[in-house]
Amino acid sequence: MLTMDRFPVISTKEQLKSLVSDIGFLPFFSCGIPGFCLRDTVNSAVWFVKDVEGPWEWKTDVGIYGKLFRGKAVFMSPEWYGILACYRRDGYDYEGMFEDGLLSRNALSVMESIGNESLISTVLRSRVQMESSAFDKAITELQMKCFLLPSGFEYAIDKNGRPYGWGIAKYTPSDNIYGKLIADAESEYTPDTAKEMLIERVMEVCPGVDIKKAERLIRG
Repeated sequence: MLTMDRFPVISTKEQLKSLVSDIGFLPFFSCGIPGFCLRDTVNSAVWFVKDVEGPWEWKTDVGIYGKLFRGKAVFMSPEWYGILACYRRDGYDYEGMFEDGLLSRNALSVMESIGNESLISTVLRSRVQMESSAFDKAITELQMKCFLLPSGFEYAIDKNGRPYGWGIAKYTPSDNIYGKLIADAESEYTPDTAKEMLIERVMEVCPGVDIKKAERLIRG
């Protein structure tokens, strides 16, 4: 397994896939652990360069992509996402989490509205009739609790037929895609064991990192 000090310079989607598969998860931007993010290891020639495909365009083709650490974007392998869900869900489904005061009413409304569908964020927000800021907060909360994930992005098309812009996210319940992986992790590990596994992986990938920083990162 690669450690942070030996990360390759990422220039292609295949290189990023390989790195995420090897280490398990990689924050997109700075995460509180210097050097442990794609931004610090990507080739500047593909980092948000006009007419050049880069990490933003690759985000739905490299394992799992979502706001998973500290409310910020992360690339993660499916196997480690199952472990993260085991930890973050802590034995709850979303209804039980709401009943115990661990999930907001807005987040509950989003889950009840989406059901088992995959919906563009604009359609989903219209269904729940929330202000943009409240909706965005609920969507982030559900990603952090591992109940919801982006399943794709829709882009505007320019006059040459090429997609452009930030894209509009399509969301789906995590269990629609990774339900078996999550169930397998929950049957094999306790939430506390899953937490320790995540902390240990951060410390393996980032030699010398303080354990408190590792815990803060995976706690959310």
